[in-house]
Amino acid sequence: MSIDASRRTSSLPPHPPLHDYYKQTNARQSFVNDLFNRTAMHYRGIDRATGFGSGLWYRRKALREAGLVPGMKVLDVACGPGLVTECAAHIVGQTGHVIGLDPSTGMLHEARNAACPNLVRAVGECLPFSDGSFDFLSMGYALRHVSDLTLAFQEYARVLKPGGVVLILEISRPRSAVLRLLSRFYIKRVLGTVFVTATRNQDFQTLMHYWWDTTEQCIPPNMIIDAFKEAGFGNITLRQCVRGLLHNYRAVKT
Repeated sequence: MSIDASRRTSSLPPHPPLHDYYKQTNARQSFVNDLFNRTAMHYRGIDRATGFGSGLWYRRKALREAGLVPGMKVLDVACGPGLVTECAAHIVGQTGHVIGLDPSTGMLHEARNAACPNLVRAVGECLPFSDGSFDFLSMGYALRHVSDLTLAFQEYARVLKPGGVVLILEISRPRSAVLRLLSRFYIKRVLGTVFVTATRNQDFQTLMHYWWDTTEQCIPPNMIIDAFKEAGFGNITLRQCVRGLLHNYRAVKT
């Protein structure tokens, strides 16, 4: 159920290829899937460490501020272990419906263990849903992991109803050079070492390094906003928190 090829324009990757992690660009998705499969069982612990315990509260607040209300039908793209999915389900209640989508089988397993029953294995660039299926689409801290923002945003617009809202939460490179230096050290050095020591899993060192490198090299907000516009979204807003470390993009299908 992918979009008509005639709508596609030039591709827009969220960051340059990172060949320290994969040799060929077309191997990126396999690398990311394998990495998340091997670290999924501890990913909620990573979220607590990076969010200082405020992760679920922040997600619920952002969802409500973006317009999520009871009764809505929601697609959570790149749901991971179900953190945003869980928050959305709490807000929409029994009259609503939330589907979590992720390419990683390990992450979907963790989301299922977290009582997220409606899960689909797929990527955001090719959504297996009919046109106009959802009122609201969310993506939590995974924009850097799609292959093509142009294609992904066109798919988001396709599966949303007219007036439907997309909310993307993202960790971004801080504006402050000091905060950027501290964030890089904390994520790549401190957290990498702590999680490797605690789990005896060397993949967490790779995960933390890859997480920061994709964050630091991600394209700037104006290019992301332009991609939203080209995909048919309007009323686009960007809210920045913690001196630019956290970015919340909200857009409405016109």
